[in-house]
Amino acid sequence: MSTVKPWYTTVKLPPGKVHQLDTGLDNLFAGLEDVGIGPRYVGEIRKGQWYAELGGPKHEYKSYIFVEVSTDAEEIVDGRVEIIGPELDELAPETSLPFAAHIKTWGPQLSDDLLEFVERGAVMGFLFTEGWGLVGARTNMWLRVSKEVKPRMSWLKMAQIMRANMISLCPLVEKVEIKWVVGTPEVGGKELISKMLEEVLPKWEAIDAKTKQIGDEDVDNFYGCTICKMIAPNHACIVTPSLIPYCGVMSYFTAKAMYAVDPYGYVFEIPRGDAVDPLGGRYSGVDEAIWERSEHRHRIFHLHSTIKYPTTN
Repeated sequence: MSTVKPWYTTVKLPPGKVHQLDTGLDNLFAGLEDVGIGPRYVGEIRKGQWYAELGGPKHEYKSYIFVEVSTDAEEIVDGRVEIIGPELDELAPETSLPFAAHIKTWGPQLSDDLLEFVERGAVMGFLFTEGWGLVGARTNMWLRVSKEVKPRMSWLKMAQIMRANMISLCPLVEKVEIKWVVGTPEVGGKELISKMLEEVLPKWEAIDAKTKQIGDEDVDNFYGCTICKMIAPNHACIVTPSLIPYCGVMSYFTAKAMYAVDPYGYVFEIPRGDAVDPLGGRYSGVDEAIWERSEHRHRIFHLHSTIKYPTTN
C-alpha cells in the first residue's frame, strides 16, 4: 500500500482525474502506435499550427516541469497519473494556459545525483514526440501541441511517453507517478501554478547549491556528451563543475552519474590533463578528447572564453 501524502503543503490542489497506466515493461509504449516518437520529430510549432499552448510568455513563464527522487517507495503509485484541469480534447482551438508537471520517481539505487538524468528522459518526451514543440526548461517551460496531432494526442498519452522515456533512459527508475496541472481559471489559473512553484523552487536551489561546492581544479575528470550529434555531427559538449552543456539539463554530478550507469553511452569521461591555460580554461585532456569526438574538426578549447577557441557548447 502506498502512503498518501500531499505533494504540496501550502497549496491545496483541486481533485483531478486519476488514471492508471499499464506498468508492465513490455507495455511502456503500448497504445502509442498512432503517434510518432523519436529524434526526427524535434522541432517547433509555429503560430497558426498549434492547437494548445502551455506556458510561455503569455503567462510570464509561470509554468514548470519538476522531477524529484523519492526515498520512500510506498509513497508512490507506479503508473498513476492525475490530470487536474481539462484534457486536451476539452480545450478550444488555440487555447493558451499555464501548467505544471510534477513527477515523482523511485528506485532502490536511484539518488539525487541521477535526478537530471531522469529529468532528461521526461523532457525528451516533449522533444521527441510528433506534433510537440518545446522551448525552455524548468520554470520557463513553453509547450505547443499541433492541430495535426491533436486528434491522436492527450495529456495522458504524454504522461505515458514521459514515464516510458524515463524508465528506458535510466533503468534504475522503477516507479513513476505524475501530476499534470492545467491552469484554467476554474482550477486556479496562474495564481495556483505560482504558489505551487514557490514550494518547488527551494528544492531546485538545494540541488543547484551542490554544484557550486567544487571547481574545475578540484576534480581529475571532466565529462563529455555526444547525444546532439544527431543534429550537429561535429559537436561534443564538455561538462565540468563550472560548465554545463548547451541543453542545460545536465550538471557535472549528473554527467558523472550517467557515465557510471552507462559507460558505453553518449556521456564519456575526459581525463582533465594538464592545465595549458588555467585562466582561459584550456586543458590538454579536453583538447585530445574533443579532437577525436568532433570528427577531427576542432583542436583547441578554452572553457572560459566565448571569443578565443570557444567550446562547441
